[in-house]
Amino acid sequence: MRLAKFNKYRNATASLATREAWYSDLVLDASDSVSADGLAIDGHSLYVKATGGNSLQAIDLNCPGKVGSQTTTLSGPAGRIVDWTTALHHDNLVAAADSQGSVTVWQDRIQTVTFDAHASACVSVRFHPTVAGVLATSANSGPTSGEVRLWNVSADTQTPFWHTNVDNGIDSISIRGDGQLLAASTRAGTCAIFDPRLAGSIDSVVGVTAAFHAAGRPTRVLWTGEAPFLITTGQSKMRERSAALWDQRNLAKPLASLQLQPSTKTLIPFYDEDTRLAYFAEKGDVIIHWADGDPSSATPLAQLGSVVLPAPISGCALLPKPQLGVMRGEIARVHAVVESTGAGQGAAIVPIPHIAPRRTYLDFHSDLFPDTRAPLPAQSFECWLDQAPVCIPKMALDPAKSADSLAGLRRTYCSLLSRYVPADAAEPAADHGSRAEPEDAMLNPPAESENRLSKLASAPAGLEVKQHNMPSATATASVNKRTVEHHDPKVKPVVADQLARIPAKQGSGWKLPETDHARFKYLEGFAYRPTDHFTNLLNVNLRFSQQNDPVRVGPKHIAVSLKGAGGQVGVFCRDSPGRVPDNPATIAHGADVVDIELDPFDPGVVATAGVDGRLQMWRVPDIPLVGEVTFELEEYIHVTADRIHQVRFHPCARGVVAVLVS
Repeated sequence: MRLAKFNKYRNATASLATREAWYSDLVLDASDSVSADGLAIDGHSLYVKATGGNSLQAIDLNCPGKVGSQTTTLSGPAGRIVDWTTALHHDNLVAAADSQGSVTVWQDRIQTVTFDAHASACVSVRFHPTVAGVLATSANSGPTSGEVRLWNVSADTQTPFWHTNVDNGIDSISIRGDGQLLAASTRAGTCAIFDPRLAGSIDSVVGVTAAFHAAGRPTRVLWTGEAPFLITTGQSKMRERSAALWDQRNLAKPLASLQLQPSTKTLIPFYDEDTRLAYFAEKGDVIIHWADGDPSSATPLAQLGSVVLPAPISGCALLPKPQLGVMRGEIARVHAVVESTGAGQGAAIVPIPHIAPRRTYLDFHSDLFPDTRAPLPAQSFECWLDQAPVCIPKMALDPAKSADSLAGLRRTYCSLLSRYVPADAAEPAADHGSRAEPEDAMLNPPAESENRLSKLASAPAGLEVKQHNMPSATATASVNKRTVEHHDPKVKPVVADQLARIPAKQGSGWKLPETDHARFKYLEGFAYRPTDHFTNLLNVNLRFSQQNDPVRVGPKHIAVSLKGAGGQVGVFCRDSPGRVPDNPATIAHGADVVDIELDPFDPGVVATAGVDGRLQMWRVPDIPLVGEVTFELEEYIHVTADRIHQVRFHPCARGVVAVLVS
């Protein structure tokens, strides 16, 4: 008997975050294209379209609350922005396409590249998932015709190195997780699949899906990561929202489908390739659904749950996996852009965490969090164009291993890509007198790449692009005269992927790898069970010196300052928890005690310092510490000062003690 396979995340629950975690008081422009998600997220920022439509707002991911005007404006496009996206292989890298057919790229919130991609309004723009500096754009040149172009902005922004025409117009595009195939959904309710690495645009067609969705209605397409499966969304002839899961190897009919309530709005799909869960959000609706997106499951696209928002949705996006609270069992976090949440209030971005139930969250659950895609490019442009096999870099999500894992991947993939550094990449730029940084030169393509690009496509009318710190760039043009200039010599080109962020060695020293977060940010504490507590502590001196601790814990004993004349210090065994005797063993210093310290090299020695200027070392006997116990005075030091404030043993040298006096 064959057992049915079910998604292990099917019991995950979702709920809206508290209002303190919202990004509120936003003034946004909700108009965009069919292919736009309405929100883009990377490891540091959230990007939404600002009011007016020709700029983006960058919001710090770690600064929720009433954002208002406390955002960074990314301006530059001449037309209204219709779609924008972030890169999987780089944080702080965002691209936007506008209604005049141009594409603008910002790196570290600084405009870096602007070029004319199409003669008509753009429909969508996407970064290549494995190659740095490659962009895919699409546009419709007529009611029944569209085109898709691929650009290598690190070498040439005049000429697309690959382009193809698509019948029936284009609604959206998507690139498979390994970067090998590109899919485009059409207005006819079908989806065409291409291999851009093939020479001719006709030969690059891999297949076309059957017309599952109704023609003339908005459609979307999304690959399920690196697997040969894709998800399409659209509407039926009865205007019911529908989603279908397809196998690339058999496009005659879908593997499974999902029907939702009727609507005329666009259904936005999202997919988590680690959990194999599919999320669906409709613009103008208040519900986000999620379903089982595992093609090998017993019931693919079976709806698992939904969550209701307080206002209609205008955008949605998934948070990158490294930013999740894995120690809380958070398997995903959806960010939804909602319209005004009340009278006089602006729009808001609402986080929706999805939590997998577990008995305890004290330990990292490796079964819930497999290694995920690292924010690094997987191969060079030349290797991808030559159809070389690719190995996607995967990093650990375990907080104890994630920093070391990412640092090791940076070193590994930095050495792999260093073989393609051109000979003159490290030469100083003659025009500006600045040195080409290693991380920039590492991704600059060699001269043979430019020759190949010139053979693949002829050069159409272009633009003039002036970039600093990019000695190998060859972008020149003379028609449109749209110029992007940077006068800051520190501005890096769009392809600087920070791969070589490993600190350089200085002498024989060593530095920790640079990370964007604390290694122990998920550290949590808990109380031992009551049977391990020490109870019935009587006469504890609560008016002890504020500079010191009234309790000291060593490997064998616990010392506590007690109230009473003569400077009393109670001592009891650490390995005997429970109810402390009413008359514990007590050390009598002879005057009020100001500090207590335990010898790190001899666990049987307790040091007491009093207001009388005396420092005394006591030997704890190896007998039950109950009642009248005699403590042997081993050392007696009289400090020639008015008062002792602190006493500390040397952590590395035996028999050395430091005393703070006044």
